[in-house]
Amino acid sequence: MEEIVEEWRIDDEWWRTPIHRRYVEVVLAGGAHVVLFEELATGEWFMQQP
Repeated sequence: MEEIVEEWRIDDEWWRTPIHRRYVEVVLAGGAHVVLFEELATGEWFMQQP
């Protein structure tokens, strides 16, 4: 990882199945941007490309 571009948190859907996630957008060594997010209820991490 070269750089953290942005971090944010989403807490939503409290009236249904709650969603609590922490997102981090990073730039990798080769220049690619990816978004990592942690599902706070389970501690699992996921990756997506913007």
